Amino acid sequence: MTTRTINQIHFEDLDAIRFEELIMAMAYRMRRWEKLDHFGKKGTDDGIDIRAVELLENEKRNVYFFQCKRYIKVTNFQLKNIIDDYVTKNNFIPDYYVLAISCSLTKKQIEYFEKYSKENGFKSIMIWTNSIIETMLYSDYQDLLFAYFGINLTDESNKLMGSIRRNVALKKRMKKDFLKTVGCKSRDEIMERIKNPTLKFNHSEILIRSIYDKAYPENNTLLDNNHTGYYKAEVYDFYHNGLLVYAYPFVKKIKLKILKDIESEEYDIHEIEVQILGCIPFENIIEYDIDGDEYYNYPHLFCDFTNVSDPYEKIRYIDKNGYKIDDDDILN
Repeated sequence: MTTRTINQIHFEDLDAIRFEELIMAMAYRMRRWEKLDHFGKKGTDDGIDIRAVELLENEKRNVYFFQCKRYIKVTNFQLKNIIDDYVTKNNFIPDYYVLAISCSLTKKQIEYFEKYSKENGFKSIMIWTNSIIETMLYSDYQDLLFAYFGINLTDESNKLMGSIRRNVALKKRMKKDFLKTVGCKSRDEIMERIKNPTLKFNHSEILIRSIYDKAYPENNTLLDNNHTGYYKAEVYDFYHNGLLVYAYPFVKKIKLKILKDIESEEYDIHEIEVQILGCIPFENIIEYDIDGDEYYNYPHLFCDFTNVSDPYEKIRYIDKNGYKIDDDDILN
């Protein structure tokens, strides 16, 4: 399924000085420093880009040294050189040594760097990889996200709130237009609607149309796999996040794991026939025409086909009695 997320930050796109300035801005907010220096901009940092001194309550001091490395990827040899370069040029070992690096490190690389650092006298090592820096920015330094990368989380938050309000309004409007207003006249009718939710709809069929389709009604480009086209579907029910419809190929056989013994956790395998439902989230329903047109005179749903040929966020299975099949019980 297609999802929309904010792309990973590419710290390597910053030049070396700009990356140091970012780490400097983050370090500035970590503590109430007694002293904070940035050496990297001067070009002769002796393996130290940022020095920070923290004054403790007992008048003692903790010294932090930050070394910033803007790498796309790094080898163990380069990690070793970082420490070798420092100990060659300096006699003083700080209380905390922070390596801020713009790429990711493997577990073995982190262990190698920590081990080699301590073998050379370092007391406490902190490693800020790209993912750690990114997490810190999103969690604590959101203004720096905008200043350095143009990412405005306030705008993202406003978009999210607007999307929620829009989807709730659409849900209420669709239920008013799609569901029958007349209630059930008997207990049997109530039970029948529970067993077959389609019966509570004014229209059992809908036409699902891509918002990108320009060939309707002359040509159906659904099979072109380009997010266009249209198809008829039978409505099943609403669910918490949208509308359920019967999805092609409508039925299939699946194997279920049925717990045989709790203590031994043994399972029996049963094959059953299930019906296939497509889950269309309100987010992917852009608009609808309840009356249809002269070609298909039932409701048209105009949807964002996020999965090339349909707008489903997921597929759900139900058994012959209408009970949902738990995904964890399905044997792949």
